[in-house]
Amino acid sequence: MKKILFLLTVLMFWACSDGNKPLSNDEKNKIINETKATIATIIQTCETPDPELLKSFYINSPDFVSMVGGQYAEYEQSLKNVDGYFANVASQKSTIRNEKYVVLDVSTVLYTADSSWEVNLKNDTTLIMDPAGMQFLLKKVANEWKVLSWTEEAIMKQ
Repeated sequence: MKKILFLLTVLMFWACSDGNKPLSNDEKNKIINETKATIATIIQTCETPDPELLKSFYINSPDFVSMVGGQYAEYEQSLKNVDGYFANVASQKSTIRNEKYVVLDVSTVLYTADSSWEVNLKNDTTLIMDPAGMQFLLKKVANEWKVLSWTEEAIMKQ
């Protein structure tokens, strides 16, 4: 009888625990502020450009994926794509028109932005990407926000 009572007590405690408790608004705001700093740094590294710093935000994982301009790439190919793109870029300037941060859980945030980019190439050509949609899936790894997935689609104008 004691075993059954003990088992029922454990089951009731487990069923009533708040292990899946939703995040409070304060917790969500704290996470959003952390990821805003990461996004600001990512955008700055794209504008400068600093491809090595940008690539340091990518999670080296078999789950990593990017989709840029309709082209699917996993981690290693994404690194090569960044190098190839920035080999031709002198500078960029972004304008974020609208953005949204969705906190999926304590270590996962979905960032979406409507933007435009002015891209100054090394051959003195200027490209305008407008509109440019961006979406990043950010994960907190070793207490740092990193990119697990990157999607970008833009209309190019010259």
